Amino acid sequence: MTQPRSPRCLPASMLEVGMRHIARLRFSHEQVAQYCALTGDSNAIHRDLEAARLRFPDTPDIIVPGGLIQTCISALFATDLPGDGSLGLAFTPERFRRPICPGEELNVTLEVTRIIRGGIVEVDVLVEDNGGQRISAAKAKVVAPDEAYRAWWEQAVAGAS
Repeated sequence: MTQPRSPRCLPASMLEVGMRHIARLRFSHEQVAQYCALTGDSNAIHRDLEAARLRFPDTPDIIVPGGLIQTCISALFATDLPGDGSLGLAFTPERFRRPICPGEELNVTLEVTRIIRGGIVEVDVLVEDNGGQRISAAKAKVVAPDEAYRAWWEQAVAGAS
């Protein structure tokens, strides 16, 4: 995954409906292999071009596991919106409309759609290719960090500088 980041920690009081974060994701062959080794995903389409082409005849390469893409999207909640200290509650993705190959860049947009009491935030996720074609989408519920965590985080970040 390629995404330069500046740390964020936004409690619900700092969030607004309509806030967005856009990230670019790209996966290498090495990342696919590491993910498959870590999770035990032995599906041949993630390591063998011939197998990938039997399932997806026009694919130019092996297929990036959907779980790897979803995991990296979930990581955006913990690093970007709402940021450090957030806790995932639910992530409901739709099926990918086409396979993703290593090296392909994805644009991921997170948008706050609702803020519920207790710091629960609903986020829409849109995944597009570089041409703006929709690849997938998801709905997520995340618990934003609270004010006490934000205060700790501010000191921790200042102390690390």
